[in-house]
Amino acid sequence: MNKTNFKYWQGYIGIGIFVIFNTLAMFLYPGGTILDSNTDGYHFFYNYFSNLGEWTARNGEINTVSAYLFNSSLIVFAVSYFSFFISFIKLEMKVINNRWLNILLVFSILISILSFVFIAVFSAENDSIFLHMVFVKLAFRSLFIHSVLQTYVVFKIPHFDKFLSFATLLFTIILMFFLIIMDFGPSPYASQNSLLLQVTAQKVMVASIMIYFFFQIRTALRVS
Repeated sequence: MNKTNFKYWQGYIGIGIFVIFNTLAMFLYPGGTILDSNTDGYHFFYNYFSNLGEWTARNGEINTVSAYLFNSSLIVFAVSYFSFFISFIKLEMKVINNRWLNILLVFSILISILSFVFIAVFSAENDSIFLHMVFVKLAFRSLFIHSVLQTYVVFKIPHFDKFLSFATLLFTIILMFFLIIMDFGPSPYASQNSLLLQVTAQKVMVASIMIYFFFQIRTALRVS
């Protein structure tokens, strides 16, 4: 792998750290969900990612190791993606000579990334849940705006492969449905089925972010 393209392929490291750290955090999470404090361990379809970042698990036990792993993985991934995007947008700027569009692309992703960092700073525990949710909503809304703009841009650039264009469109659609479920779906506190729906939607969304970033890196390495 070309060392001069580290600005792009370092994104693979960011993805790897996020996946490995969160997998370890899930194995080490003591237990408890927002509806049932008596469960043991991490339940993939009933525990949010944010449960990993809480310093006290939902069953009342100390959750220091998982919290450090989750929060650090979120920050590392945010820094990795921003470092990648600064170089990636330069590829786009060579073709898209629209100053305002470029500004909106940068600001929308910057707001989203900073919001994800603050999600790590303000955990989902009772004393910071309000700020946590503010930044969750801000992160995904600004990411949606960015994705809509990015969809327009990638279809305009001929040397980006069609796969990335349709992957960007699919990612934007998935993100739109995630926002609809998060904002208009049943409250996760209403029932176990409601919690299952909301947590599953979050897991699909996070997986989509990882996969889409992977294909962005692949395209950047190919055309750079």
